[in-house]
Amino acid sequence: MRINCARAMNKFEVKEEMGIIQACFYGETRMENFEKYFQVLGQMDLPARIRILHDHRKAIPGLTTAELDALAVLLINRLSKFEEVRIAYISDSPKGIAMAMLFRDKLSAANVKGEIFSEKESALAWLNMYA
Repeated sequence: MRINCARAMNKFEVKEEMGIIQACFYGETRMENFEKYFQVLGQMDLPARIRILHDHRKAIPGLTTAELDALAVLLINRLSKFEEVRIAYISDSPKGIAMAMLFRDKLSAANVKGEIFSEKESALAWLNMYA
């Protein structure tokens, strides 16, 4: 399953490959991109234990800290029905990594675990440890 969502220069792509949901974000990441992404996740037929790869290497972080708070609440609500969720976040910019660290700290749900990586191979290796 592959879904492309584009709006001006901001877009994301979601695909499921080898049991991992891969979401790649491009351009400036805004709250509306994530809201649309959560809608796509909600439409997918997923198992009780999911693994997600967020690739932001081609994205420009555009969220405020208040939006990060709101995003964390939205994500926790969307993922509360799952038994276990593993999220690997990839970024190669200092700002992207800092935003990911702030976001990860806000994900307080017991069923959600997240790690931050600068390379896709390391992120996939971490996710595959829980296959």
